[in-house]
Amino acid sequence: MSEYEEKLNENKNIILRNIEQGKKSGVNKVSAVFAISKRDELRRNMVTDLATWLITDGYKVSLKEGELEILTIEWE
Repeated sequence: MSEYEEKLNENKNIILRNIEQGKKSGVNKVSAVFAISKRDELRRNMVTDLATWLITDGYKVSLKEGELEILTIEWE
């Protein structure tokens, strides 16, 4: 497994834990915040891959870009 895949899986696990905590707390939305340099294509691709994975799994996802990239994840 490449370093990219390891980091991607690590981020997926963190997001899944946060989603589970949110569900247990009775909320239907969590956010993941990424501090990414505008020149860091690898990390930008990772955020896109995470969003694609979440959408495929049935979550509503929005991405706000600025100084930080904020990935908001919602469920029913």
